[in-house]
Amino acid sequence: MRVHCGLALLAVCAGLGTHARGDEPKYVDLLAAVQKQLKDTVATAGPSIATIVVSRSEHYPKAGPADTPGKLGGFDPKEFMKTDPGIERARLARSLDLSDVNSIAEHGYAGGVVIDAEGYVLTPYHVIDGAKRVYVFLPGGVGSYADIHAADARADLAVLKLISPPAKIQAIKFADVRTLPIGEKKATVFTGKLCVLMTNPYSSTFGLGQPTAGFGSITSVRFKPLAKENRPGRYAEYGTLLEYDIKPNAGVTGGVLMNLDSEMIALTNAAALAWGNEIGPGYAMPADGNFRRVVDVLRKGEEIEYGFLGVTLGRGRMGVGVDQPTPNGPAAAAGIETGDEIIRVNGVPIEGFDDLLMQVGSALAGSRVKITVMRFGRQLEKDVTLAKYRHEQPFIASARPEAVFGLRVDYGSILSQQLDIGLRPNGNGMPQGVCVREITASSPAATRFKTLGDNPTRWLITHVDGKAVATPAEFYKAAKGQEKEKVKLTLIDPTEASTRRELTLP
Repeated sequence: MRVHCGLALLAVCAGLGTHARGDEPKYVDLLAAVQKQLKDTVATAGPSIATIVVSRSEHYPKAGPADTPGKLGGFDPKEFMKTDPGIERARLARSLDLSDVNSIAEHGYAGGVVIDAEGYVLTPYHVIDGAKRVYVFLPGGVGSYADIHAADARADLAVLKLISPPAKIQAIKFADVRTLPIGEKKATVFTGKLCVLMTNPYSSTFGLGQPTAGFGSITSVRFKPLAKENRPGRYAEYGTLLEYDIKPNAGVTGGVLMNLDSEMIALTNAAALAWGNEIGPGYAMPADGNFRRVVDVLRKGEEIEYGFLGVTLGRGRMGVGVDQPTPNGPAAAAGIETGDEIIRVNGVPIEGFDDLLMQVGSALAGSRVKITVMRFGRQLEKDVTLAKYRHEQPFIASARPEAVFGLRVDYGSILSQQLDIGLRPNGNGMPQGVCVREITASSPAATRFKTLGDNPTRWLITHVDGKAVATPAEFYKAAKGQEKEKVKLTLIDPTEASTRRELTLP
């Protein structure tokens, strides 16, 4: 494996050596120890570093049904040639065969990292956005086509599932990453921390070899670039970023920043470059608790359901001021009041809107968070059960809850935000229940909901067989219990709370 040692480190080691006294180690001994640690880090983490090749060509055969966008499948050049054995078809087949290293130059590549020995690979979402085929190369000349197991544009993260995982895949180890002190726990990633940037770049001269490693340090923590106009906010635009100054292959998105204990501390993201090109330092998303929580959801193949607090915000002297909690919303239910200042979420200091958005959103819907508020000079702690935040950015989830007679539901907070009914004057606030998310065509649910009109997603389900349901989990548990042959639903139109209907499925 190729290793690039930073001159800054040599200077540091040399400087330590000039101050050595008595039995203290000489700089050559310190340098040798650092070099050994670096060598061990590269050898341990190297097998987990992946190269992701993505093709957006429209020439591939259809991979699967339209309702399974992540199912990309592989590519067989021989099968492709059966319909036309001509020379042009053969050339096209070679260019479409991503398992051929020589095709990388035509399609481009990015980085990734194995996170599970079963064949799951993490990479940024923008790498695979619009992909028709994806191939993952691993060190040692092995690889596999991959499906998109789960992905989320807002987090700019995706997990791929190798279709034919090679034997003895090695997953990366994650570090305990904290960019801020939390309580008595100190930050573990900070400005000046030594790190290793690992990538497996393609070269037109050398092809693909072993992962490269550049050695340097974190030059800044909590750097937040300005959000770009007319673009929905992504993780890199309101979350913490690590700035690093390691030049070799720094512009490869999806590279891995490692500590010297062979643990991953961040995933590089070229989309976060402040200059819009490869001039200057690189940026990476820290693999902290928020990052790991999102990755765990994607690893399961599920949708990321961002947490929703239910407040309108204003300025605060110490944190973020609460102008008004949504009636019946999560914050109001926990006792958060107008005029409170939110100063911490789960012990993490809140200094502005970005901090609150990050900590609440990544806590995920349905989870309980401890929110510390300042009220008339007193600190109060409130336990809040979060609802779900509504956003329009695309996602892919291969694991979905089984439909109930063709019906799937979502958090009622989604409908509340969509209709903007939570804060209407003299209104009842956020209605309690689950909303209709989708109904399978020609299903029993489609037939029954047709009797209520042409827009089934306007309805909120408040009860299943007389039992109140507030979350999708509660709905599915009540509707599927004891293999029920029939389910009675109680529904309301949130815009007309007095309008109540009952449906029996099937």
